[in-house]
Amino acid sequence: MSACLLCDRSFPSHTALQQHERDSPAHAESFDCDECDRSFGSEEALAQHLRDSPVHRQVPETPLDIFFRSFRTFAYDPTQPPATSYAFLQAHEGWRRGEAASTAAWNLYQEALEDELRLWFGDEDDLAAWHALCHAIGVEPPPQTCGQCEEAVRRTHVNILDLIEWGRSRGSNEDRVQTFSDVAGLRAYTRRTGKVFRNTLGQTGGNVVLRHLLRRIFRESS
Repeated sequence: MSACLLCDRSFPSHTALQQHERDSPAHAESFDCDECDRSFGSEEALAQHLRDSPVHRQVPETPLDIFFRSFRTFAYDPTQPPATSYAFLQAHEGWRRGEAASTAAWNLYQEALEDELRLWFGDEDDLAAWHALCHAIGVEPPPQTCGQCEEAVRRTHVNILDLIEWGRSRGSNEDRVQTFSDVAGLRAYTRRTGKVFRNTLGQTGGNVVLRHLLRRIFRESS
């Protein structure tokens, strides 16, 4: 008798065991992406995933980098949180609320935030985007279908800028994004930190975060 310890099965001969090991899916060689907790059937498939997935995309300059570096005299530090960088930029430029230059810059900043969010967290039909979101908020291990991921994060309340910060630092930051039990807690945190993301509830465009985690922060009726 020959035994397969992995499958806890016995076979009448070594030849039968070899055939089992050759044909059984349990023994098929897999190529794993540890960060996404996914397996692929070939090295080529894994390479394509690493090349195409937003989780692994290496971007030399992000939308926020482009925005802040457009102010040539501003000493931009990309390791700082976006809200901190914007506060420094406001002070550097001497903007006052209501001024045309301040309003224009705020709008460009918010557009850069949304583009940055879409960079790190893709569409809601992309399992890799869901897994990136699950990793960010501490849903481990991430579910294996988009629908299961949606169910897992449905009642999560999280600051969008915190998600962006996590995306920008991924690989060097093992911390998870802070979550809140209700909108009231998220609202208080957002006001205290100044980490404001413009309400785009009517223009989510299928993005996994905007479609499922964007909340109305500054309306008490939300």
